[in-house]
Amino acid sequence: MQGIIKNLKRLLVLAVLAFALTAAGLFHIPRQALPGRSGPALTDARTWGYQLQRASPARTPAPIDVMVIDYARGNTPTETLSPAEVQRFRTRPDGSKRIVLAYLSVGEAENYRYYWWSHWRARPPAWLGDENPEWKGNFRVRYWDDGWRGIIMNPRPTLMDYALERIVDWRKPYLDRIIEAGFDGVYLDRVDAFMEWQATRSSAELDMVGLVADLAAYARSRQPGFLVVTQNGEELLRHNNLRRVVDGVAKEDLWYGIDGAEVANNTRDITKTLQHLNRVRADSKPVFVVEYIDDLEKREATRKLAVERGFIITFAHRELDRTPELVTPATPAPATTQPADQAPSGLPSRPIAPQPARPKG
Repeated sequence: MQGIIKNLKRLLVLAVLAFALTAAGLFHIPRQALPGRSGPALTDARTWGYQLQRASPARTPAPIDVMVIDYARGNTPTETLSPAEVQRFRTRPDGSKRIVLAYLSVGEAENYRYYWWSHWRARPPAWLGDENPEWKGNFRVRYWDDGWRGIIMNPRPTLMDYALERIVDWRKPYLDRIIEAGFDGVYLDRVDAFMEWQATRSSAELDMVGLVADLAAYARSRQPGFLVVTQNGEELLRHNNLRRVVDGVAKEDLWYGIDGAEVANNTRDITKTLQHLNRVRADSKPVFVVEYIDDLEKREATRKLAVERGFIITFAHRELDRTPELVTPATPAPATTQPADQAPSGLPSRPIAPQPARPKG
């Protein structure tokens, strides 16, 4: 009889444990909401900088209004920037604030990030695609897949998720790391990856629009006013629901670089891109441009073209490993101004897909 009672007690304990584990995995508990973002408005920005490697608040020119940096110094969770370090980037020498955005690739996985597992090369998860031949260590992702989206964000965390995050730090989603580090927002790269999937997935473009919209909604549910800026993929701007959720857009190689360093883009490609970017200006939202050119005459001609359009321009090294330069702005043109589309020179170029700049592993 005592043996039967013991067995019943064991079964009861196991049943309670099983129920607790099931409940931990079923009940969703929202993450802690943070105070709304404070600081300058993105629409007031007139200068910006872009540095993903070896960025330093001490070397960042004080007048820069918007700074895009990586959220980490290295590859592991322990090498990420602390909230205090992010605040140093946000604070100018005179105590006034600048906007600091964290770089986040949503269209490719990077094998130098905390979430990467070495065995993925031999046994890749269902969402992981081929390596980018132009940028070793970067892999296309099926960004609509729940597996990849779960790495970026988890809008419905459970008790089990919270418990696992305390045990293994890599379980915490990328976006929550950025929010909790104190960044003003995110700078989303590789949203243009949808073009690489269109031949095999008819919904690829709308899938990317949905990802950006969901990301923005989740981030702002945690921190009202959180900023979202997309880089490249300007074709997505024809979707009103994308333009509604972004606070600004950025474009690489607008006037130079599609067909090689220092090579002017042809007027057709420039005109097509400007048609999309003008939609954002018409919405009274900022357009950030980065050109990777060294020639001083080309720089000045390009700067003037950007100012005519009301764009905010910076010049950088494509590896994004140099201290940002302060590009002297002028009074931006009104959003309704439509200067003639033109290239800085008459040199035509064969259009190819632009190469996004990103940190090296």
